[in-house]
Amino acid sequence: MGVASLALVGCGHVRATGGTPTAVSPVAAATSSADATTSSNPPDPGVAAAAAEADGQFSLLVFDRVAGQVVASHEPTIHYPAESVVKLFIAITALEAGGDEESVVDMLAHSDDEIANKLWTTYGETAIVTGIAAKAGMVNTTPPNDPGRWGDTQTTAEDLVALYRYILDTVPEHVRSVILRALSGASQTAADGLDQYFGIPDAATGWPWAVKQGWACCKPNRVLHTTGLLGKNYRYIVVALSSHDDSTTWEQVIGELTEAVRSVVSTLRQ
Repeated sequence: MGVASLALVGCGHVRATGGTPTAVSPVAAATSSADATTSSNPPDPGVAAAAAEADGQFSLLVFDRVAGQVVASHEPTIHYPAESVVKLFIAITALEAGGDEESVVDMLAHSDDEIANKLWTTYGETAIVTGIAAKAGMVNTTPPNDPGRWGDTQTTAEDLVALYRYILDTVPEHVRSVILRALSGASQTAADGLDQYFGIPDAATGWPWAVKQGWACCKPNRVLHTTGLLGKNYRYIVVALSSHDDSTTWEQVIGELTEAVRSVVSTLRQ
């Protein structure tokens, strides 16, 4: 990927293979429940090995919607700034309030910060985070101290898995449809020009996926997240979050995050 553009400060996501949303299986959805997302499962050896080689902080959680259980876990309760992943909170709130669907799609598909700023202000700022966190059972997610900095929302891998389950299993159908359309059709290049082909899409070549990425530098660390849905009927929810000292290069951060995700994807059944 073109790493030079990663010097930008911002967040984003990537283009999904195939370009059309996969159907969400009602059978898979029926097996899900918020209290089944737990960090009690033993850490995945492959992820632990990849994390041990990383210089920064790393968390991962993979939930199998068919089995109804976590299948890979590494430090899923560590807090990180959500960065552009918080646009999922904004999208749900705006759509449930009757907001313009295409604006939401553009915000998610191109990780457009200007649209996010407008919707954040229109639909309640920090109340967006507290409202969605309460509905989705995100017990370790808190809004930013500065209401104008939505990317500073604090969250965990465990809570973001709960958020994706809430999107797939609970939100109104029209809300889910718009969000999945945006995430499965996300652009490779973000609105700010960043090339976002890292993490899930790079590690899961040939799989159907829909993603929301996030990144930022340097507040003071480099933060890079890859989150989303993977497989037929979006069987798997994958969340990988990372934070590195700003002396670490983007090339190293991207490589470590992607390899950790790849180590898990190689063990999953399509």
